[in-house]
Amino acid sequence: MNMSPTMVVGLGDTGVSVIRHLRLKDSEVSVCDSRLGKRTNEVPHLVEVRRDYPDVCVVPPRKFARAVARAKRVVASPGIGLDDTLLKFATIERVPIVGDIDLFMEEVDVPVIGITGTNGKSTTAMLVGAMLQPDGFIVCGNIGIPVLDALDSGAKGFVVELSSFQLERLQIARFDVAAITNIAEDHLDRHKSMLDYISSKRRVYDHCSFAVFNGQDDNTDPGEATDSIAINRSPDWSVLDDGVVLDGKFISSDGIAVKGRHNRFNLVMAAAIASRFGATSEVIREVASSFSGLGHRNQFVARVEGVDYFNDSKATNVAASVASIASMTQESNNLILIAGGDGKDADFKELGETIDRHVSYLVLIGRDAQKIADCTKRVDHSIASSMDEAVWMAHKHAERGDCVLLAPACASFDMFRNFEHRGTAFVNAVAELRS
Repeated sequence: MNMSPTMVVGLGDTGVSVIRHLRLKDSEVSVCDSRLGKRTNEVPHLVEVRRDYPDVCVVPPRKFARAVARAKRVVASPGIGLDDTLLKFATIERVPIVGDIDLFMEEVDVPVIGITGTNGKSTTAMLVGAMLQPDGFIVCGNIGIPVLDALDSGAKGFVVELSSFQLERLQIARFDVAAITNIAEDHLDRHKSMLDYISSKRRVYDHCSFAVFNGQDDNTDPGEATDSIAINRSPDWSVLDDGVVLDGKFISSDGIAVKGRHNRFNLVMAAAIASRFGATSEVIREVASSFSGLGHRNQFVARVEGVDYFNDSKATNVAASVASIASMTQESNNLILIAGGDGKDADFKELGETIDRHVSYLVLIGRDAQKIADCTKRVDHSIASSMDEAVWMAHKHAERGDCVLLAPACASFDMFRNFEHRGTAFVNAVAELRS
């Protein structure tokens, strides 16, 4: 069988965007997904690919080893780890493994901003996008549209949010500005060690022209060889208790729509990035006063019987949950927390200490509920079997003036399709309280 130069591994949204991009260039393409065969009904875009790209060869896993030996390169979706069985066959055959970001960087001829970090990268990317929208920039990547689908948008520049999964196999990294918001323990079930995780994140700095980083997190420091701005280390770009300093100019918290110190940090980082591309102070101030945050990220849901409900389903790791809890401690009399899910092999010690300091009652869900409970010493808790039950339990323990916060500190895949699905389930459960 005469195999194609490019083998695409994974038929999710990214895989389909790769196929679309390569076929538009008349490249020969084959595709494989580990679910083909035993779990074919779980492959999301198989019917679409067979219908729209009949000349793309769909390779079952049992034939992958022979097929990949004839390929010139493999383009693997971000969700597929380098230790995946299919990719091991590619490694044995010495076939280069790249990602969609590599294909994007091969084609792009306008400025590209790369933003990553454990927490805050989505908010920062969207803030930068809003600040640079008048200049023709668009946001893509790990948030928004896949990077390859964005190539033909006519954009004057790209703000690309990057996950550690995308960065770990990145070969071509020449970002005009690269930024890391912070690095905390996450995805250790994938990266195996904190050192590997940090190394993946720091690949965003390879050959970048300029860096913006967290001056209070040494793991984000690109080093003296790279021109940079250090947020909170530079007095011109810093977060204060009552506001922020942007390019040496103070803005009061009253003029900032997003809530919480961690979101003010995201605002400062975004302004520092956007200013590199000519965003005016007027536009930056306008965005600061109007951008109230993203869905499922410290999202105010409703006030029910005097109790405020907040959805931070995007808090999918310990550091994000801890920051979310801290941002809420001044918003209410007592804080009731809903947490739990797939902990991704995380250490919940810091979360337990934070819960003991700031949380009045704890409701736990998901696979690692008991692991979290075992890390607390002071706070009473309940374990719920569903989001509806969790919200009802929180409602029973809340009094007027209290706050109920969903900040899971875990991934959602044990109970939900993704964090958005989990957040929507929370919002719907709160709505039921009002009916």
